[in-house]
Amino acid sequence: MPQYEAFSQDVEVNGRSVRSIVEGVGQFSSAYKERALEILDNHGLPEPEEGEWYSMQAYLDAFAELTDTVGPKTVSKIGSEIPNVVDWPPEVETVEEAMESLDDVYNMNHRGSDLGYYDFEQTGDSNGVMTCRNPYPSSLDEGLLKGVAEKFSDDGAFVRVEQTEEGTERAYEISR
Repeated sequence: MPQYEAFSQDVEVNGRSVRSIVEGVGQFSSAYKERALEILDNHGLPEPEEGEWYSMQAYLDAFAELTDTVGPKTVSKIGSEIPNVVDWPPEVETVEEAMESLDDVYNMNHRGSDLGYYDFEQTGDSNGVMTCRNPYPSSLDEGLLKGVAEKFSDDGAFVRVEQTEEGTERAYEISR
């Protein structure tokens, strides 16, 4: 299944996640922020609110249009902001715990019959492989994984995320 296509038409996304694209592009300029709000509105997602649920396909359609507008580097920046706007289980304190709980966080912000997933395997003291199956663009996942590692790193270490497999199910090597 290609990117920007929900795996099932009943999948919904929490308004807090929808707003993350606005907050992500808003860091670059107020014009980008206004454009993001306009795009969301054009796709039936005006003023998304935390706790409300919205069609994932409408969100993906808006996200595809926004990606065409701002480019993949900005989409990666949006991904890096997501860890700062979603709720994490209170017991998560380390990078490894955060990577292992990313699927739970994804499921807290998406609902429906076929959401996709995040599956982390630690391969060393400070590295691992994340397998992602979702309809989001790879640049968003790259930013997300880097943002998660940076948010939960206690030493401010440089984080490297490298995509090793492409397609709907993608793999990323993460090292710090």
